[in-house]
Amino acid sequence: MTTRAALLGPLLFLVSTTSAVAAVSKLDDAGKAAYLRGDYAAAARLFDQAVAQTPRDPLLHYHRGVTLMRLSRWREASAAFETVLRLDPPADLAATAQQGIRSLAPLLREPVPRDGRSEETLVGLHRARGNWVADVHLNGSRTARFVVDTGASACIISPELAAALGVRPGPGAEMVRMQVVGGVTAGPRITLASVRVGDAEVENVPAVIHSIGPGIDGLLGNSFLGRFTVTVDPGRGVLILRPR
Repeated sequence: MTTRAALLGPLLFLVSTTSAVAAVSKLDDAGKAAYLRGDYAAAARLFDQAVAQTPRDPLLHYHRGVTLMRLSRWREASAAFETVLRLDPPADLAATAQQGIRSLAPLLREPVPRDGRSEETLVGLHRARGNWVADVHLNGSRTARFVVDTGASACIISPELAAALGVRPGPGAEMVRMQVVGGVTAGPRITLASVRVGDAEVENVPAVIHSIGPGIDGLLGNSFLGRFTVTVDPGRGVLILRPR
């Protein structure tokens, strides 16, 4: 009996360990899938769970860091990349984490208060078909790709994004006329409960539902940007927002 118990102990431990590895792998795969479909908030939660279960896996910390960058959570992303380096990762992963830290450095500089106003918000941008694109968090539930357009009077969201958010115009919704390259068009006016870009958030933002184009979820217009003094720094690829 003693011999049988001694043999069963390691076997049960092995099964338990294998099961834990499989669970973490599923979390990682689910996080990557959420990231690829643009649901960065869900991806971050899944990678958080994976890291909590396997805190010494540098690749999981890297996946978490990249996702936090998409959410404009710069300081947490940099800390995740620093954790990657502390865990003795493979050379290629270490080089990529170092690059991530370097790219975040300008965004972590302490902002300088101006004329007693609130501190400025820095938001990383990326280029898409000649436009500056920002990751925008909507209604506290979904992150989407918006073209920064200081010439647009209101924010615009695609019908697909509106459906994903569960936002529908009321039966008497106002149709807003817009001048576009192809002429005059119109879309229903709706209100977004919240729009957040980096640490800058505005509630009850007027917007219009209208098709934008492939790969773009909306336009970040002046129903949001008008609350701020807006500067685009093309050299650093950064949007700077200062409350008016």
